[in-house]
Amino acid sequence: MHRNPSPRDGFNELLLEAETEARAATTTALQPHLAIFEFGLEFLSYVHIALSSTEGHGPSSEHTRAAWALTGSAVSFGVSVRTLVISGLDTPARAILRTYVEALLLCTVVLHDPALGKAYVAADTDARVKDFWHSTASPKRLHERIIAIEKKIGFDTEMIDAMTKWRREEYEILSQSSHLSYLAAALTVVSGKLGKGDEYAPAIFGLASTHSPRTIFYAAAATWYFSRVSNPVLLGKEAGKCAIVLDKENEWHQRMVAARDTLSDVMRKHWTASSSQTGGHVEV
Repeated sequence: MHRNPSPRDGFNELLLEAETEARAATTTALQPHLAIFEFGLEFLSYVHIALSSTEGHGPSSEHTRAAWALTGSAVSFGVSVRTLVISGLDTPARAILRTYVEALLLCTVVLHDPALGKAYVAADTDARVKDFWHSTASPKRLHERIIAIEKKIGFDTEMIDAMTKWRREEYEILSQSSHLSYLAAALTVVSGKLGKGDEYAPAIFGLASTHSPRTIFYAAAATWYFSRVSNPVLLGKEAGKCAIVLDKENEWHQRMVAARDTLSDVMRKHWTASSSQTGGHVEV
């Protein structure tokens, strides 16, 4: 059979058009939380640089190797989340967001428990990696460790319960994007148009979606949460009690502190307890 396929330029143009339309809508409609998330990624970049060696491409010390790897990975996954969300690919963004959040939670835990950081680095074979995640850093165990840290740094019971409930609800949504439920798959194919009420449209190539505000809000909030809960053991004045000993003359330390404090201010200012974004359970 003779075949003479038509040029593929039309398909490439279709992809470009979908991305252009999505970005035109999301870059405005997702504010201020998109900008807050981007600022959070900038903060994480400063943390990673501060944990890095000044003489090579590795960590500043063996004690910070786990946090160095996790913060750098979080930046990369976070940039991926940003790119996917503004391109209208919300469900794939949530799948990546799950790994981003897990990286930040695990980094928080290893900063508070250096022995766990050593175990994470030592998991250097497939079998050891599997054992580490199943026995030490499974979602259930990771959340238990986070709750213990919240208690240690002084969260009251009401706040701990609210944060735990909120994290679990968001985790369930992210999990359905990683292990696709039918509903998540269907809403990936046809989704509500951002800012258009009940209007739906095909979304397989990208669409500014009604679900994207919740996705980008949680990305921003998770970054803010890391900055606050890790703070007591991330940057301080005494070696052995923190990952980074503050040097007031160090430019990266200055940037990290300024970014941390600014991120906290803007996140608290623009936090919303609406059911569409936080489940209505948390006020900070």
